[in-house]
Amino acid sequence: MNIQKIKIPIKQGLILISEMIKLSYLCNYMNKSSGWIYNKMNHAETSTTSIGFNEKDISDINSAIYNIGKDLLDKRIIPIVNEEIDIKTRKEDTVRQLKEISLIISMPYIYVNKLGKNNVWYAKRTAKASRYKFSSEDILAINMAIVEIGSKLTSIELTLA
Repeated sequence: MNIQKIKIPIKQGLILISEMIKLSYLCNYMNKSSGWIYNKMNHAETSTTSIGFNEKDISDINSAIYNIGKDLLDKRIIPIVNEEIDIKTRKEDTVRQLKEISLIISMPYIYVNKLGKNNVWYAKRTAKASRYKFSSEDILAINMAIVEIGSKLTSIELTLA
């Protein structure tokens, strides 16, 4: 199946992408410093010698976001349903998986936009796994959001103009 690419100017596209994934992860994926992308994005407003994005930069970023998107399409938060494992361990494993995915994804995109929750709700569940838990509906919504983000990333093509 051939995916229809949505062409978006680089600055506008990076703002959209940064709502879904962390630009620092994108930069690390490309073996660039976080400052690199911000200097390129803001080259007109900075006093650096940055010249902004060029075709190679855009090609490299497009390749990276496509690959990150493909990787996300295979990621899921997998709940442990084995009753022999105590509930505290099951909750902690869910939090561990969420922390791993949060290195890539901007979690507020999911818990605010998809679950209608706030920072306090998320912080309680990740900091105090023994006391608070993510419901199976929360995990399903998070997994659906991960797939949605992956799909969006694979369909974006950044352009110079």
